[in-house]
Amino acid sequence: MEIIYKPFSELSSSELEDVLRLRQNVFIIEQNCFYEDIDGFDEKANHLLFYEGNKLAAYLRLFPKGSKLDDEISLGRIVVDPEFRGIGLGPVLIKKGIQLSEGEPIRIEAQAALTKYYNELGFTEEGEVYVVDGIDHIQMTLT
Repeated sequence: MEIIYKPFSELSSSELEDVLRLRQNVFIIEQNCFYEDIDGFDEKANHLLFYEGNKLAAYLRLFPKGSKLDDEISLGRIVVDPEFRGIGLGPVLIKKGIQLSEGEPIRIEAQAALTKYYNELGFTEEGEVYVVDGIDHIQMTLT
């Protein structure tokens, strides 16, 4: 597994295409949630890509403190390609994101159905469930 971590400005055109394709295939097509994925935040984030051969297997974006939230790091667009699910890659991806956060507090906007999954990785719920693009979400933090 090749792990790549870089700011948006350093992503190659093929890496960016892989990221957008994976996010589209999972968040829009698989989850049947039609929303504008290109949200203007990618340029502010660092991007963590896990490649198996030439296939993007997993991805997340990490917002350094101050780039999206004032006092916390934010992880988002956490996604594993369906072909690579069930082998423990999701927790490895998230743990790598946590490691890259260097002990700083982290906030995620988790799909509510995945609350237990994120609890097992040390995240705790904050606030009430709310709806984003037709899917229940909840704020979760890791301190």
